[in-house]
Amino acid sequence: MERKILKGEVIFQTVVSLVFFLPVAVNYYQKTQRSDFFIALFYVGISNLIGFLFRVLLSKSKFHRYYFYGVILFFIILYFGAVYLSDSRMDFVVSFMGIGGVLFNIYYLIYGFYNVKTMQQNKTGR
Repeated sequence: MERKILKGEVIFQTVVSLVFFLPVAVNYYQKTQRSDFFIALFYVGISNLIGFLFRVLLSKSKFHRYYFYGVILFFIILYFGAVYLSDSRMDFVVSFMGIGGVLFNIYYLIYGFYNVKTMQQNKTGR
C-alpha cells in the first residue's frame, strides 16, 4: 500500500512541476515578469514540502536526510547571501535562489522515483 501511495505522490509531484515550470519556460523569451518563475517555485516548494512529509511517514531512506539537510543548508546560505550581498549583488542572490530551487526539485523527483523502484525490488525479493 505504501508503494502505491509513494508512486502516486511522485507522479503528482512530476505533474505539479511540469504544470508550473512549463509555462514559465515557454514565456522565458517573451520577456514577461520575472516574478512568474518565483511564484511557480513557491507552489512547487509547498507541494514538495507536503510530499516530503508523506515520504518520511511512509518509507525509510537515507535520501530523506540528504534532502532535509540540503534544504536547511540552502536556506542558511541564501540568508547570509541576502544579508551580506543585498546592496551590491542582489542579482546573484536571486539567481542562486532560482537555480537552487530547481535543482532541489529535480533531486526530489529523482530520489522519489528511486524510492519507488527500490520498494518494488524489495517487494519482489520477498
